[in-house]
Amino acid sequence: MAQVTLHTRLCRNLRRLAVIQGSVVLVVGLLVFIAWLADLESLKGLRPGLPTMKANTALGFILSGATLVLVGLPNEHALVRRGAQVGAGLVILLGGLTFAQYLFDVDLGLDQLLVEDPRRGVELGYPGRMAPNTAVCFLLLGGALFSLEVKTRLVGWPSQYLASLAAIITLVGFVGYLYGQQEFPGLSRYAQMALHTTVCFLLSASGVFLARPDRGFMGVVTHSGLGGVLSRWLLPPAFVLPILLGSLALLGFRAGAYALPFALALIAVGNVIAFAALVWGAAFALDRVEARRLRVEEERVRLEAREQAARAEAAAQHRERSRAEAAEREAQRAVRTREDVLAVVSHDLKNPLGSIALSTQLMRRLLPPGEEGERLRKHTHTIERSVERMDRLIKDLLDMASLQAGQLKLDLGRYAVDDLVRDGLVLLEPLAIEKRVELRTRLPLERCQVECDRDRFFQVLSNLVGNALKFTPEEGTVTVEVVPGEGFMRFSVRDTGPGIPAEALPHLFEPFWQVEGTGKKGTGLGLTISRGLVLAHGGSLEVESEQGQGSTFSFTLRRPPPRVERAPEPPVH
Repeated sequence: MAQVTLHTRLCRNLRRLAVIQGSVVLVVGLLVFIAWLADLESLKGLRPGLPTMKANTALGFILSGATLVLVGLPNEHALVRRGAQVGAGLVILLGGLTFAQYLFDVDLGLDQLLVEDPRRGVELGYPGRMAPNTAVCFLLLGGALFSLEVKTRLVGWPSQYLASLAAIITLVGFVGYLYGQQEFPGLSRYAQMALHTTVCFLLSASGVFLARPDRGFMGVVTHSGLGGVLSRWLLPPAFVLPILLGSLALLGFRAGAYALPFALALIAVGNVIAFAALVWGAAFALDRVEARRLRVEEERVRLEAREQAARAEAAAQHRERSRAEAAEREAQRAVRTREDVLAVVSHDLKNPLGSIALSTQLMRRLLPPGEEGERLRKHTHTIERSVERMDRLIKDLLDMASLQAGQLKLDLGRYAVDDLVRDGLVLLEPLAIEKRVELRTRLPLERCQVECDRDRFFQVLSNLVGNALKFTPEEGTVTVEVVPGEGFMRFSVRDTGPGIPAEALPHLFEPFWQVEGTGKKGTGLGLTISRGLVLAHGGSLEVESEQGQGSTFSFTLRRPPPRVERAPEPPVH
């Protein structure tokens, strides 16, 4: 169930309105008090023949207006609260002493203590004394301001009840003025209240409610629930419409348009229509609030569904992360196992191979001359080739492990391209001659340099050219071409061999993979290692091939930035 909350902004605006109303009451009180001091009749009674606001009444509004401003301020400083209590206490004292003079028929000398009022006129026979209902209203208003922060278990907030009584008493006089009352015969003679006095009391009494809009009766109005919506719709018209309809009906009666019973009928019918319209408007507003609540509820359900989905996704991600961490730990164990195996391979296999190679060389030297020695020499040559093949395989495995672990170390330097290519092909030329394959080079005319590890470059070039010589038939051609580019050099090895099937191209650089049906078997690591070495240099290795048209393997290496030669410094004299 959604929680009903306060309209925070509405409460803040209502407190500001309370401060404004208190300021208006304070200003009116000051103006009337000055009018008594300066004997300005226009500000005392607003119009000749009407009751006047007495000097003590103006003083009461000065005190109550200032107190209302203090309690409406957001500042909760102790000095402000103490000042408000002092002001409210003085208002209570003023109203109570004045009412006591009526109650006990005594004159305490308060009425003309500040300003002398020798006139009697249409008012009571006590010069300078406020009317009894005015004194009672000050007593109620002062009590409301003084008990603003008091809450009882029986009635809740008594300040709102006191302010309501003061507003009801004042509203009678205010509505009387609206209906054109100018004489005060009979009982009304004891309820004479100046017009601006009624306005100030209404502003002060309503200001008590507005100063604390989150409490008591006002708490219902400022809440965001259906009760708050309904009260905000109905309360303002409930105060205004009956008074307005009565005023209009009375205006027609005084003009002679209809008799008094018809005027009362108009008032009754007008109230029925007005309140029916209010009920319809309130129902419409409640429907909108309910629709908004349903939308919020649907959004809440969607949010909960998304939250549940997010939690499920988080749980799945946690499980996936756990599996990934387990896989990573397994991979790390596999890497450690592989490193251990490679350490065994590099140590326990290379050492015996070295011994076999040395023993074979020694045997060759000790072979006797003649046909028997030549036959044995062929066997030693076979052993040496097998040792070289095993040594190459071990080196390939070690290189592959270093590349996969990202631990390959490069000894970079600047080298001339033509020197690198020529030096790299020196050891391959005997193989080309043996296979009767023409080995060509196409080098740039200008002298260019690349930044690379010289031994690793020879390894890549040897792998690519060696593969080309292996798969190129007799009388074929293998071409090594170097083309300068923007910031790099492109090395291409092109052959006139049978080419590579299209379905084999995506797998060409996979470890231990070989093209079927070629009849040429190797370790299956040469191209994988070559590509890894080129990538470690920051270059790329690509292949283009069509079956029956030969193959072209191309790789790139960075060109070193030009050296900036510093200008010779001028000699120091």
